Amino acid sequence: MKTLSSNFILSFLFLAIVFSACKKPEENKPDYPIKISFEEYSLYGTHCQWTNMPNDNKVIVINSHEELKPYILCNAGSYPAIDFEKHSLLLASGKSYNKVLDAQITGFQQYVSDKYRLDVAVTLSDTAFQTSWAKACITQKMPADRKIRVNLATYENEVVYPIDIPYTEYSLEGTQCYWHPYPSGYSNKMYFFVQIRNNEELEKHIQCREGTFPEIDFSKYTLLLVRGETTERYIHVTLASLQLTAEQNIEIRIFVSFVSVSPIKNRWSLPILVDKNLDNYPVHTFVNF
Repeated sequence: MKTLSSNFILSFLFLAIVFSACKKPEENKPDYPIKISFEEYSLYGTHCQWTNMPNDNKVIVINSHEELKPYILCNAGSYPAIDFEKHSLLLASGKSYNKVLDAQITGFQQYVSDKYRLDVAVTLSDTAFQTSWAKACITQKMPADRKIRVNLATYENEVVYPIDIPYTEYSLEGTQCYWHPYPSGYSNKMYFFVQIRNNEELEKHIQCREGTFPEIDFSKYTLLLVRGETTERYIHVTLASLQLTAEQNIEIRIFVSFVSVSPIKNRWSLPILVDKNLDNYPVHTFVNF
């Protein structure tokens, strides 16, 4: 009886091995979709920007610095390093007829043997203003002809106006530079506003005894400059608010305080840097004394 039992077990094991060896290859295929790790790649904080984007909701697979050159422009310095021996850069772009507030890569998956999907979430405002988006990530080394489709999810962000606009103060303090006297055409005004978009325009408003004025990256920023003059001394200038209104106008509200009257006119200035994308909005300035 014991011998019969042993023979049965041996026969069962033999059949199991034979069945496993004869198993069809497709029964061993991976369990799709497969999540693939990636790291977001950003040009933030550099003097570089994306250029020549096709904006077609497709992915470009980049495997060398030579392949990257047509899509990146640096005014100074260089872009963050990429090890193309081990990794590929995936570059996706698109456009929208509503203003793009934010774009994020939320996932990267392989959903069949030779096809992949890049998940992108785009947040839009309710403003009818055509803008584009571009996102990049670093992932495992991939052939340039790999088929990667963009799975685009769009979300509308309900905007409550007015919106506070982020800004950075610009100062000539610590330099040998100062704001030029009133340019022609403004001499009879208590205050005036100019929007400065490049170094050539900035040089018309600044004079330097020696050295130069602090550099501005005009590919990313625009300088909003409000200047004025009063007959008061000890002037203190405060930016009360900088906002985008529901009418799609930028409003600058400034408060100028003083201590005593002087027989000599004193000039004041308020220079601030804002995002370059705000260039297309009309600007209204209000100054309270």
